[in-house]
Amino acid sequence: MPAIAWPLSSRPGLSDAEGSGRLINAFVEKLGDGARAPVSRRRAPGLGRFVDTGLRGPRGMREIGANVLAGYRDQVARISEDGTVRVLGPLPGSQRITIGRNNRAPVPDIVATTEYGAYKLRLDGQPQPLIIPEGLPQPNSVCELFGFLFFTAGDGTCFASGLNAVTFNTLDKTTEQARPGGLLRGIAFRDELFLFGPSGIGVYGGQAQANGFPLARVTGIPRGLIGPWAVAGHEEGWSNEMLWVGDDSVVYKLSGYAPARVSNHDVERDLAAAAKVDRTAIEASVHLIGGHAFWVVSMPGRTWVYDLTTEQWFERASAGLDRWRGTQSTNAFGRWLIGDSAGTGLLEVREDVFDEDGAPLRFRIESLPGQGFPQRLQIPRADFDFVLGTGRLSADPTIRDPRVLISWSDDGGTTWSNPLSRALGRQGETRTRINVLRTGLTGVQGRIWRIDVSDPVYCALVGGAMAVKARTE
Repeated sequence: MPAIAWPLSSRPGLSDAEGSGRLINAFVEKLGDGARAPVSRRRAPGLGRFVDTGLRGPRGMREIGANVLAGYRDQVARISEDGTVRVLGPLPGSQRITIGRNNRAPVPDIVATTEYGAYKLRLDGQPQPLIIPEGLPQPNSVCELFGFLFFTAGDGTCFASGLNAVTFNTLDKTTEQARPGGLLRGIAFRDELFLFGPSGIGVYGGQAQANGFPLARVTGIPRGLIGPWAVAGHEEGWSNEMLWVGDDSVVYKLSGYAPARVSNHDVERDLAAAAKVDRTAIEASVHLIGGHAFWVVSMPGRTWVYDLTTEQWFERASAGLDRWRGTQSTNAFGRWLIGDSAGTGLLEVREDVFDEDGAPLRFRIESLPGQGFPQRLQIPRADFDFVLGTGRLSADPTIRDPRVLISWSDDGGTTWSNPLSRALGRQGETRTRINVLRTGLTGVQGRIWRIDVSDPVYCALVGGAMAVKARTE
């Protein structure tokens, strides 16, 4: 029987008829030589609850020593590895924050920038406003490099603190003027300072100087940042390149000092549409799981994930939402932790969790169209090659006896059949066969198959095949 063509990357197309398969909460992993298929399509990692903070509206977090400092709506909390949560006090605002720290010993200075100004954070007390001298603008981001804290501002200024201090000299500043629009974000990456503006990036580095602005301008990158939160890959624990959404709605990976396009047209259309509404709602994060380096970009209505390991894209969507609920990751305690935009939990991205903090994590794959245009095809049988026997001993029937729903479309994905339920096999039942019979004639656009698994068990699709008989009308 001819093989069913499953996608390697999600490509929904501008219209249903132009799509070439979708992966939603599913990603591709290359299998070893001699496996029965070149790749497996697995369920995306789930979200387990690390701790319930009791706080909503995550704004940003950072590991500081043996703790995580996390901002929430109007609050900041300290979270320890044993799950203890201590609310430290008010941190005004509800918008995203940045957190920087220097190398002062034994306790570093910690600073956060909010929409209401900069604040000094402590591990054992309330935040206090950071006094910025007259002559320096109010900052919109902070990062650290070589013991200095670097602050950016909307007028294009970047100014530095004293070495391992939170004192300021109004002469220790520079203005990024190569391109207009001011600065949106400062990021330290590979021992250099990247100053992101809306139309370009200034790169600063070299030996740190004791007088004046500590760093010298190295080069410029003629591609800006679409919004202040649309960049990730600089985080501690991430071992890959930095990626960002450019001012042209294209996702770029930093290659030396050159921006290398990694997005496809579907990703770019979604980003362009989101930018027309609210550029600040486009946010990026990263996590590493099972050797896969996932760079995530979320916006209202969609989440896209780029797997740097396979160089393929897939989509994520949480139950009841159009986008993924995860937001703002940090590597702490040997885990990838992520905020929860839908609840009060601090979540952990885990390969061995098959739901999202108890909510279903629907694995969905839509095939490429199987067609013989302009002929219609008769499909007497289709078989689907899953990893079988993945049920586990449990009183929960969705775990004990997991099911897959199979449906199809004969008009390019505009309408779908009623789904047919098939068993994935209880624990040890590896001889289960998953097929559907007598599914009728395709349309002239061919047949698209849709696979859905919501039950919380390990799930992987290896392949599929369908019997085909040509018909002419």
